[in-house]
Amino acid sequence: MTPMSLKTGMASKPHHPINPINNTSGRAVGILIALVLVLALAGGGGFLAYDKYFKKEPLRSKLASVKVKGELIRFTHDRVSTSLYRNMVLLDDILVMMDTELDRLKRIGKKFPNQGGIVASQTEDLKAARERMAKVLTDVNVTLEKMYVTWLVNRSEGTGQIRSQKGTLTRQLADAIRGEAVLIGRIRTNPEAAS
Repeated sequence: MTPMSLKTGMASKPHHPINPINNTSGRAVGILIALVLVLALAGGGGFLAYDKYFKKEPLRSKLASVKVKGELIRFTHDRVSTSLYRNMVLLDDILVMMDTELDRLKRIGKKFPNQGGIVASQTEDLKAARERMAKVLTDVNVTLEKMYVTWLVNRSEGTGQIRSQKGTLTRQLADAIRGEAVLIGRIRTNPEAAS
C-alpha cells in the first residue's frame, strides 16, 4: 500500500529529486576529482619538461663585454657553429662576472684601506686574467668578421674558411675558459660576483 495524504485522501508518491548520475556514495565525484588531479599533474609535468629541456634561450644580439655586430653573432650561430656561439656567450658572461668581481674588490678596498695589499694582489690577478680572456674573444671575433665578409662576397670560399677554422676558434675560446678555471671557480663561489 502506498501512504495516503490525510487531507486529500489520495496516495502520494515518494519524492525523489531528478539526478542523472546516481551519486549516493560519492564515487562519481571522487573519480572526477582524481581525473582532474591526474590531468593537472600531466600538464604541469609537461610544462616543466618543456621549460627545462626544450625551451631555447633567445639568441643574443650583442655581447656585453666586447663590441660585436649582431649580424656577426647570428652568423656564428647559424652558419659557423653553435658550439662556437655558446663558447662566445659563455666567455662574455665570464668577463661580465669578472667586471662585477672587480667592482666588488674596489668597494672592499675603499671600505678597508689598511688591507690594500690583499685586495691589490687579487685585483691584479683578476685584471690580468680578464685581459687575456678579452683578447682571445676579440681575436676570435676579428677572425669571424673576416670570415663573414668573405662569406658575403664569395659563399664557396667563405664556406671553406668556416669548415677549416670553426674547430680552431671553438678550441681557442674553450682553452681560454679552461686556463682560468681556478679563478672562475673562486669567483663563482661568491654569490655577489656570480649573479
